[in-house]
Amino acid sequence: MTKGEQVPRQGQPVRKRILYFAPSRAHSDSLFGVLGSVPGAVRSRENGGTAFRFEAVTLGFVLRQDVVEAHEALHHGYFNAVVLDLRTMSGPSARLEDHFEKTMRLLDMMDAEHDIELRYGFHRILALISGRDSAQVDDLIRRLGARGIGHVLRDPSVCYLDPSCSRLPAPADFGQLVVDEIVRMTIARTKGSRALCASGGGITGLYFEMGALKCLADCLPPGALNAFDLYFGISAGAVLSGILANGYSVDEFMAAIAGHPCERVPKVDLSLLKVAHINLASLATPFENALRGFATTLTDVLRGKANPSFSSFFLDYSDLLTAPFQAEGYEAMLRYLFTRPGATNDFRKLNRRLFVGATDQDAREHVLFGEPGFDNVPVSKAIQASLSINPAFASTKIGERYYVDGAVTRTSNFTEAIRKGADLIIVLDPLAPYVSKGVAGFAARRGLLYNADQDIRTASYTRFETARQWVLRQRPDVSMYTFLPANRLRKVLSVNPMDHRPYLAIWRGAYLSTLQRIHLLRHRMSGDLATHGLSLDTARAEAVAARLEAATSVSFADFFPDGKIAVVQGMKPSKALRLAARASDEDVASRPGDRKAAVA
Repeated sequence: MTKGEQVPRQGQPVRKRILYFAPSRAHSDSLFGVLGSVPGAVRSRENGGTAFRFEAVTLGFVLRQDVVEAHEALHHGYFNAVVLDLRTMSGPSARLEDHFEKTMRLLDMMDAEHDIELRYGFHRILALISGRDSAQVDDLIRRLGARGIGHVLRDPSVCYLDPSCSRLPAPADFGQLVVDEIVRMTIARTKGSRALCASGGGITGLYFEMGALKCLADCLPPGALNAFDLYFGISAGAVLSGILANGYSVDEFMAAIAGHPCERVPKVDLSLLKVAHINLASLATPFENALRGFATTLTDVLRGKANPSFSSFFLDYSDLLTAPFQAEGYEAMLRYLFTRPGATNDFRKLNRRLFVGATDQDAREHVLFGEPGFDNVPVSKAIQASLSINPAFASTKIGERYYVDGAVTRTSNFTEAIRKGADLIIVLDPLAPYVSKGVAGFAARRGLLYNADQDIRTASYTRFETARQWVLRQRPDVSMYTFLPANRLRKVLSVNPMDHRPYLAIWRGAYLSTLQRIHLLRHRMSGDLATHGLSLDTARAEAVAARLEAATSVSFADFFPDGKIAVVQGMKPSKALRLAARASDEDVASRPGDRKAAVA
């Protein structure tokens, strides 16, 4: 195996779970007989399925013969691979076409998955065929390839015309081919990086991402959120990405906002109504522009060159309105955190790679601070640029360029994460519109600012969803899990994106909706996380959720299982990875039936 491939740890066998779809009992009896004839194979029954152990690898097969039952199985368990048996057992060749159409119905159901993140990747499907060297078989292989099935094996041990032919390969040879191919599909593949991508959404969006991250932190091993390989942040998401990449925990930042004493992070007040946030330069600029414009107009009138009107004055000088706020106050807060012992304000000195998305205001291009050529900017300054959303905040000048909110040109940088080698990506996106499910006219009865906000959210989310659908179909090897606010929470987020007050209510809604999403995806997440040495345990989060649902008035203490605030500090990635690996091993050891088997 080449560098970067996943290799079973010495002395610890690896187990792979396979969904096996066979059109008849004759098919499964044949394949299991062939696998059992492989030298050294040990066959056993476990958990209602059939398992075969081959040295350090055990393949457990879950047999399904009904299309609907096979599709349902993919929604209730994690499968490292799917095997489709299309071999011809006996009888006329027309049977092959019948089996194929049945299999195609299963592929249609898998392909039509409403939730793209629940769609099973066709790159992990192995099709088995046999039969005559005919145009029918060639067409079958072509159609499988057109659907994205990249693994097809032909059984050479059966001759349709003469099953007793002495020159045929032994059945065990085909069995070994099947085993080797499954191993190549599930074990001998390059493991990518872990990435966290957090989008924007104003102050309320920042609160949503904090609540979601708190839930994720409670479900993952200690320090796991500080041990991602890549961090991408845009606008509000850049704040949290920078904090996590610098070794701070979400607990610490939440405590700072809630006013709870914290050793490393002082109290944080995100209110815009502070002198540090007022764009003082903008107060004088409109008057200067107005006087200059009035003088020009008056001169033109005196010279007989113009006949001014109110409408022309309004249209010509509508740029007199300027952004009332600036993000320098937030930059100062982040600069303080990133220059404390153990942290750094230099992209090049971070233990984990951090990228902050912003928009070049004049070029209208997306820029990734942290990339070569853009990594000499202080992290806090890059985040200030990413936060500078018009019309609330003035643009941020860095060098000779001016930058505004990264959300103007990009909702999320998960595509950049994939380009940089990530195959496990956690995405947080608060910029989702509220969908009114009642009587038509809800939005029409609201004001200008509400509808402007909803239009921005709709455009942003549509852009994100279109990209996500396309990319994940093109890259089925990438496991991406997206956490959005529930629709009822979106209504709260949309009242005023810059409202710093409802943090407890938003944290609560974010925590509960994130846990709900994890429950839906758990069978998939647990397997993908295990591939990266991480375990998934929702017990702590479920205890917190029970407190949050029972509380009539939520407090910061309710985000802890026993109601006692115990702020967990962030940690360096190296320590976090050691703890994550230990937790993953303990999770495996606690599973009944096989205490030494690693499921990855």
